Amino acid sequence: MHRETISSQSYEPPPSLTFVCEHDSRLFSTYFKRMTKEFEQVTRKPTEGVLDAVVVRAEGIDDLDWDSLEARTFKAGEWFFELLCLIPIHIAVARHNSFVPLNDGICDPLQEQRLLGATVDQIIDSISLGWYESIFNSYMATKPVKVVSSMGEQRVGKSFTLNHIVDSSFAGSALRTTEGVWLSVCPTRDTLVVALDFEGVHSIERSPQEDMLLVLFNTALSNMVLFRNNFALSRDVANMFTGFQASTALLDPAANPKLFKSLLTIIIKDVVEGDKKEIVKEFSSKFSQILSEEQGANFITVLHAAQLTVIPWPVIQSRPFYTLFSKLRTLLFKQPNTHASAGEFLLTLKTLMAKLKAQDGGSIDQNLTKHRVAQLMDMLPTAMATGFAELQPETEELKNLDNQ
Repeated sequence: MHRETISSQSYEPPPSLTFVCEHDSRLFSTYFKRMTKEFEQVTRKPTEGVLDAVVVRAEGIDDLDWDSLEARTFKAGEWFFELLCLIPIHIAVARHNSFVPLNDGICDPLQEQRLLGATVDQIIDSISLGWYESIFNSYMATKPVKVVSSMGEQRVGKSFTLNHIVDSSFAGSALRTTEGVWLSVCPTRDTLVVALDFEGVHSIERSPQEDMLLVLFNTALSNMVLFRNNFALSRDVANMFTGFQASTALLDPAANPKLFKSLLTIIIKDVVEGDKKEIVKEFSSKFSQILSEEQGANFITVLHAAQLTVIPWPVIQSRPFYTLFSKLRTLLFKQPNTHASAGEFLLTLKTLMAKLKAQDGGSIDQNLTKHRVAQLMDMLPTAMATGFAELQPETEELKNLDNQ
């Protein structure tokens, strides 16, 4: 996925790598081309000509004309925006059978104490997403949002998958697992893509109640949910999704028709070419059995608006392993927008987090309306007297709160 911010210039010079030394330039260029070829052969990872486009040269210090070097220029705000979007933030954890929103990526026990018995509105006002607040509320406030999330068992490559789809930088390794929920953003020309990376379900560190809270948060917000799992270990579909249906007792999808619209994408990892058709047939049959037995009460219909696809994923170090990521990107952008603007998404996100924290299972629209009325009532005296939304800590213009 190609990141695209507000560009300061239409012309982008080709990427280049200049070695300042007295050696022959051809040595560096030849060596770099050989490295690129070996990388593609060993990893089977397609580079789409990006590495081949890098201009490699060497020049002596006395011959180097610094003024003639082409460089891409940014406005300072653009550059910081691009940088901040590369940094994931920890937004929530599930512990002690509760959903715990974090403040600026930090779990604060003192704040937890202060929020005991707090209302949904009070919890909303206490939540901050750090540097993403200004991105959602100001810099990209009117841009529509698509949300892609990754769930599944532990250590199956959930973070790795998101990083390859939306150019995020979630940390992931065989020795480390994600805790709670992390958020990152990829700005594109028409859409702000929000990626949510979730910890593994069915973990020994998490109770079934905590799994349900994370599942609810995920399925309510997302446009596409990637559920990645091991083919060899996860052929029992009924047990794989144990608790998914039960989670609706905590927040009723029927009372929240604007949420729960995601495409559930089941990714079966490490499938060899000869088994692909049989794997899809096997899993499709099992899901059809769930639909038949549970009718309209099944978790696919209730949590995902009856949207499901099964994708057998090839083994790593095969070319199809990487080319399939573009298929997931296509599926994501085909999903209808459920978040009309970044400002609206931010309020929906905070409200949902607050409802799960307060164990409020009612309609989110009622909470959004109540919170908006409280906002307007607080703002009204200053707006009527001065024509501004706020005067302190700095002057803020009036704005359309429906899309910002």
